Amino acid sequence: MSSSRFLRQRFGSLLPALGLLAATSCTLRETRQEVTPSVEPQFTVRAVEQASLGTLDVLPLRTPADVDLPRRNELIEGYVNKDLPLKMRLRLNAYNPNLEAVAVTGLDYTVLVDNKVLGAGRMPLALELPSRDSVRLPLSFELNTYKLLGDDAMPALRNFALGFGDLHRQRVTLRLRPLVRNGRGRLSSLIKRPPLPVVASREKAPPARSTADAPVKPLPHGVQPL
Repeated sequence: MSSSRFLRQRFGSLLPALGLLAATSCTLRETRQEVTPSVEPQFTVRAVEQASLGTLDVLPLRTPADVDLPRRNELIEGYVNKDLPLKMRLRLNAYNPNLEAVAVTGLDYTVLVDNKVLGAGRMPLALELPSRDSVRLPLSFELNTYKLLGDDAMPALRNFALGFGDLHRQRVTLRLRPLVRNGRGRLSSLIKRPPLPVVASREKAPPARSTADAPVKPLPHGVQPL
């Protein structure tokens, strides 16, 4: 028997095994793709649109000289009454890096001021995120700062009101945890993320579209509607 004929016979006997191996490989690859969880949307704080302490608009306040006597009296009145809520409205950018659309059904958030936890809340959502696309997402909250300030904060009130609207001071940070469903209706695992600074991202972000047409359910107690 010639060597070429022998090789053809040996190769022919291996073809079924090679076909089975290839099919098994494809099946395993498809299974791995099926069970791989989707990547959660990436959130970036783009802007601070509103910030107030009690009745005082603190968005433009940058230096102690900005807090004149009338403004200081507004702060003192709220502090004496133990009712000095921090109200903020932020503009987030949510990017979906997945190859399929996902639905954000809620957003759990924890607010920190000067690295101290001020409070937490949940914002119900009905927001569709297209594949490889971004949308703008509003987030508003109202949390009382009196417990954070304590009983001896009167001398520090003026300085406390500064910098909430400054994108670079990062006085406020957020811990965000989205509740996401993919196109198959499966609930993604919830992953705790590091604090997200309230500062405009300098990275080049994908173009975002407005969520003016995205329905938002009523917000829970403690969260200001937009």
